[in-house]
Amino acid sequence: MIIVYPMLTSSSVSPNVIPGIAKAVEKYLILYNIDEILRSVNINIGRTIKTGAKIGVSIASGGRLQMKEGYEITEQGSKINVNKPNVNVNVKGAMPKADGGSKPELRMPSSEAVSLEPTWVQIATKRKGLQILGVKVIPFKVKSADSMVKMIMDDKNLKTFEYLTTKYGRSATKVFYRIMRKFKVPIIKDRALTGNPDMDVLYGATQYGKNMFICFNQLEVEQEDAFDKPALVQKLHKLGWTSFVITDDVNRRATFCMKEFGGICSVVPYGFIFSSLGKDHAKVYEDLEELKKTSSPFFSMKTNRRKAIGESRIKKVTGALEELYHGYGYTDND
Repeated sequence: MIIVYPMLTSSSVSPNVIPGIAKAVEKYLILYNIDEILRSVNINIGRTIKTGAKIGVSIASGGRLQMKEGYEITEQGSKINVNKPNVNVNVKGAMPKADGGSKPELRMPSSEAVSLEPTWVQIATKRKGLQILGVKVIPFKVKSADSMVKMIMDDKNLKTFEYLTTKYGRSATKVFYRIMRKFKVPIIKDRALTGNPDMDVLYGATQYGKNMFICFNQLEVEQEDAFDKPALVQKLHKLGWTSFVITDDVNRRATFCMKEFGGICSVVPYGFIFSSLGKDHAKVYEDLEELKKTSSPFFSMKTNRRKAIGESRIKKVTGALEELYHGYGYTDND
């Protein structure tokens, strides 16, 4: 099963960096939200993982993920329970059992693909065989980027009373829409994205619920250090804003303010983001950036042609005036 996570994206975010940002967020989801992903697909997976199996994920070499701690996945009835034991368990392959069978295996193939293919993990079990769990982050342009950033900055400056009323008001609205989706109320249960941050993010009024991200440009934020204080970032998350990414094309870096970071934002240079996908992707990004620079209005041949045409017209007009000037008998000394 593949879970889709839309990312409301400002129009000012460079399209060249969006694929790398989306892939980085997908890897983040696989690492930090594997337990939530498994819970989300409980009904569809059924009894696929044998009781007591311990798994770990690695992404260092060979496309495998590595977590700080292992996960213990147990089967209870038709559901899968996810626990976090204190031991670190990495599964390199199917581990032999005393009875000659094998324990479940969690494997992630190459994570370097930047395409329509999601980032996915493969669970091999004795009962159900191969099961695929994947996530796909899809950028969706927000209707008004200025409005979204203004809403974020206004929330950042809310005082205590306004903060509390706004927080609980939005939480109640989110609960309402979540209940409506649970009972499969028509129109609400499969509502599409609107592009409005209040409906899509703050109220969770679409079919994606809280599975949402935000991406905007640093140029849209007046204060350069607006998100340096963890308490203020936490405040935004408590007010209903989801994890967000800020791109900075001037300094060629992205700032990831994720909920799981506890208010701390992580700054990652663009070069690191694309190099983690492979040297070919890093080269493609650099080539696109060079093409963008050479095709910008400052370097554009189209702009130069217009300038040349304008100068030629000025010369023609000047020549005609000089002829008219001399035709009336005036000289240059006059």
